[in-house]
Amino acid sequence: MSRSVLLVAQLSPPTNLVAARRVAGLTRYLARLGHRVTVLTSAASGDGQIDGAVEVVRTPDLIATRLNWRRRHFAALGGEAPASYSAPSRLESVVIPDVAAVSWLPFALGRALAMAKRNRFDCVITSSPPQSGHLVGAALKRRGVPWIAEFRDGWSFESPRRPYPFRWQRRTDESVERFVVERASALVAVTTPIVDDLRARYGIDARLITNGFDPEDEVGNGQGLLDSKRHSLVHTGRMAISGSTPRPLIEGVRGLDPAVARRLEIVFAGPLSIEEAELIADPGVANVVRWVGALDRPSALRLQRDADSLLVITEGSTRRSVATGKLFEYLAAHKPILVLGEETEAARIVEDAHRGFSASATDPGGIAVALSQLVESPPTVGNDRAAIQRYSYPEIARIYAELIDEVSR
Repeated sequence: MSRSVLLVAQLSPPTNLVAARRVAGLTRYLARLGHRVTVLTSAASGDGQIDGAVEVVRTPDLIATRLNWRRRHFAALGGEAPASYSAPSRLESVVIPDVAAVSWLPFALGRALAMAKRNRFDCVITSSPPQSGHLVGAALKRRGVPWIAEFRDGWSFESPRRPYPFRWQRRTDESVERFVVERASALVAVTTPIVDDLRARYGIDARLITNGFDPEDEVGNGQGLLDSKRHSLVHTGRMAISGSTPRPLIEGVRGLDPAVARRLEIVFAGPLSIEEAELIADPGVANVVRWVGALDRPSALRLQRDADSLLVITEGSTRRSVATGKLFEYLAAHKPILVLGEETEAARIVEDAHRGFSASATDPGGIAVALSQLVESPPTVGNDRAAIQRYSYPEIARIYAELIDEVSR
């Protein structure tokens, strides 16, 4: 049955930030299943239509105005400017549950209520982070619209943000989380640890609907960025924004046998933080590690397919729930994957799909061993296409459509 769906997400296409890809994938393929998808998003994401959407409503957002003194940081984070991006804003330690509660929520909430008066939505989906976006769903739920709250990251569980400094802030944040979780018609999380946490703490049957890849994504032409005489281990996208760092990897490179180092290149493509840029530019590893810039998406996908193997860097045991968006692009590239973070959901997915192996995210010696293994005995990639197709957005949209139908009855 065709449903009218309002999808609420601060980030959406055309921004190159990974959160926007889930919006793009769900919108495109839910529409192909016959659903009418309206996207409510932030003007900070850019302009234009989204494939499959019957309407895209872009509200004002203070982070896209002159009131945001960190606009240059935001542009660099999205790969839209050559500068390095900086650390998160200190406001993240002040505003509950997040900065978007001030910058975007007032605009989004007002527009959503106005839209609901003139449109009959069968369901609203709110996708976080930012967590404050869920309050739009709560407001529409009070007006009779079934509501799916989606968690791409944990909230109080393994949160990627810095902890609040005061107990009263933490308690208030936990209260807002409970308010959202207990009022939503259904909960969705993108990794098993987040699902398990929601079930354990709230006794609510959260659903697992992972991130994925779009089989119709445009892949660019080859640019000759890799050395055909060396084993190319490629990392695309951001690191510091998710709390990970290449520092242990760089230290591991220092410990490589010179014969292995001569046969290996580690190539980073994507925006860098100031610290990451300094680490990668270290003359001590310049013969192995290099940066090729912040590529557009088709070029990044081409680089993944041209690589000999692909690299995921996580925080390790501090955030076991991590399965970064790039991981699913890597699966589609059909290349061996090395995950630094053997305790993480990313490692489990890769190993279950027979697409590579994992090592410690923090032990330089263990990382050096893994790098040597890649060069001297690269793992073979499994041929089970079904193990990968379940992470494609056409399949993810099919599962989501079943949930939409369930809550809309």
